Amino acid sequence: MGLDARGYIAIAEIVLYAPIILVVIPVLFRNGFSKKAGWVYLLLLSIFRIVGGVTHVMYETQSNPSKTLLTIFTVTESAGLSQLLVATSGFLSTVVQHSLDKHTHVKYGLLALELLGTGALLLIVVGGTKAGNAKTQDELNQAATFRHIGIIVFALLYLAVAGLVAYLWAHRQDILKYRRKLLLGIACALPFLGVRVLYGVLSAFAPATAGLDAAGHPTALHPTSFLTKFSTATGSWALFLFMDFAMEYAVVLTYTVVGVRTPLARDLDAERRGDYVATPTVAVGSFSARRGYGGQEDLKASGGYSHQTGGFAP
Repeated sequence: MGLDARGYIAIAEIVLYAPIILVVIPVLFRNGFSKKAGWVYLLLLSIFRIVGGVTHVMYETQSNPSKTLLTIFTVTESAGLSQLLVATSGFLSTVVQHSLDKHTHVKYGLLALELLGTGALLLIVVGGTKAGNAKTQDELNQAATFRHIGIIVFALLYLAVAGLVAYLWAHRQDILKYRRKLLLGIACALPFLGVRVLYGVLSAFAPATAGLDAAGHPTALHPTSFLTKFSTATGSWALFLFMDFAMEYAVVLTYTVVGVRTPLARDLDAERRGDYVATPTVAVGSFSARRGYGGQEDLKASGGYSHQTGGFAP
């Protein structure tokens, strides 16, 4: 057997996600291995994509591939979306550290996002496992039901994440300086993430092109629904390349670049030094510049260095 278009995309996944692992690991050591930090899930996503790519290539190149290979790359393909969404939730937890995380509604909102992501992942894994081990059409239908519920939870999780990002953006003056940069990165990634989630929903509800007859033997199906082209297995490879692979990688690349370029530890160093204080923001124009000074001494003496701006006002 030879590789089809999806097989070549799987090779691209292996090639492109391997460097992500090499970049994310140092960021993990720098920012900590806490699951709430988001970097752990980004690393898991990269591993999922490489494992899924390898097993997909093996499945297409073997003359008599096992069902196990099919199950592995099917589950990792679906479960990767969970890692991306939960990673986003984790980054939001980092954004609110030492500021809005003291608010009860923010703290419990983030906990709800984590639970939604974990629940959706379990549903997807159960659905994929049941589909791989199905012996009857009823078992296949049951697996599809788990997959449908899981992807709906994913969609709800995305909407909740988008809502929380909007809330934090409206209160960004209360967030520490470098964590605001992380929030900006998340906001920039949201449109790409939305397209990825949309493709996940459409592909989950795409009708199957294969089933099982009364004796449990595989049989071909010929659905006519427009959703057929969104099937990750037999649908349009161009749609998969653009709405799934490219959008997901754009999100991962955005998070990786922001993680490398944003020194989050400086926020904590500044807080330990007492640079971030809850004082009103005072406009620079309200101070008269003195010859030989840059105005910073006046601002410090008058409380112009504020928590709201994370630096000298404004």
